[in-house]
Amino acid sequence: MSFRAVLAVAASIALQTAVTAQAPNGGTAAPKTIRQRAALESLTQPPVPNDPLELALSDAQPVQDAEQRAAAVSLLTNARALSNVRAYPYDLKTTFVSSGPSEGSWSLEDTSPSHNVYRWTAQGPSFSTINLRTNELVYSNQPSGAIPLRLAQARTAIFFMYPQIGSRASLRTVASSLNGAEVTCVLAAIMAQAKPSAGGRRWEESESCVDTKSGLLMSYSPVPGMYTLYDYSNALHFHDKIIPGKFTIMQAGQTVIEAHTESVGDPGKLVRAMFEPAGLEKIGAGTLLTPPWRVRTRDTSGNVNSNGTLQVVILDGLVNPQGQMSDIQVIASSNAALNQSAQEKAAAWTSWNSEQDAQPGAAPQSHEVYFTAEFVQSAP
Repeated sequence: MSFRAVLAVAASIALQTAVTAQAPNGGTAAPKTIRQRAALESLTQPPVPNDPLELALSDAQPVQDAEQRAAAVSLLTNARALSNVRAYPYDLKTTFVSSGPSEGSWSLEDTSPSHNVYRWTAQGPSFSTINLRTNELVYSNQPSGAIPLRLAQARTAIFFMYPQIGSRASLRTVASSLNGAEVTCVLAAIMAQAKPSAGGRRWEESESCVDTKSGLLMSYSPVPGMYTLYDYSNALHFHDKIIPGKFTIMQAGQTVIEAHTESVGDPGKLVRAMFEPAGLEKIGAGTLLTPPWRVRTRDTSGNVNSNGTLQVVILDGLVNPQGQMSDIQVIASSNAALNQSAQEKAAAWTSWNSEQDAQPGAAPQSHEVYFTAEFVQSAP
């Protein structure tokens, strides 16, 4: 993993830890007593929805010791390294077709001639952007910094298709098969509240499935109901890296993105003017897009006890630089009757109270958000 990627992982761990702890404005307050918290964590989760791409519906086993944990982490680290285009100076061109928000055809180009210079462009339905990052400063032809959801999802599938695993993450593994290939799936829960047990996938777990022979990442599911499939049948070789020729993003059983890697290679003799900010506006320092955030909220009624019932709805959406959620979609639910309530909670959630909360000089950022709404009904 490159130094740049290591920094991205470290930043994402800190960010997701902070975001997970937040509650929506005006939402129900979290239980105040230790007893209530313990009761909440002991509630039996409903099973995640059946999906042809869900490979861990049962028999996932928790790691038991340091050797097993190291093996699981190494499996994911090596899979990431095998396809990490950012390990070298590169020029990558990708096209994709999307449905739903920003539906239509897209073309992307990402170029980095050195570790401190990065340029990326995107063209799609009613949207075009040119972005340059040099010495931490960001220049763009889009001063607002807003990025459409489908564009954010495609870029996540290219650059951020790995979970962030720290010392508080729980890990489980299960052997399965995908399109005839044997895979090992690693289930990871960030900031786990309790030690994991054997069984099917839990709602808070990501799922990464790696080909046991090639070591390549075959599928990545950040949350139940959302799956990215990587196709290496027409893979592109770049130095010692293997770049998937195609990837597909499925959401709630529907294909939302069908993408192809058109080319990848060394930057070569690129026009120097491409990396000059002339004609672009300086909009801040940092990055325009981060790995997706995770937000978890919980509604309770009365005093919670271990005999209560738990229902879960997971939504996906985009938080714009002003902090508002948009393009909210249900991607997995244990009780469809709660979907509307969950959508209302997601729509009311903001990551900032006002534009003035943004830090001076920081680049405006868009964030894809996986919003988990839990509903707890207390038993008499």
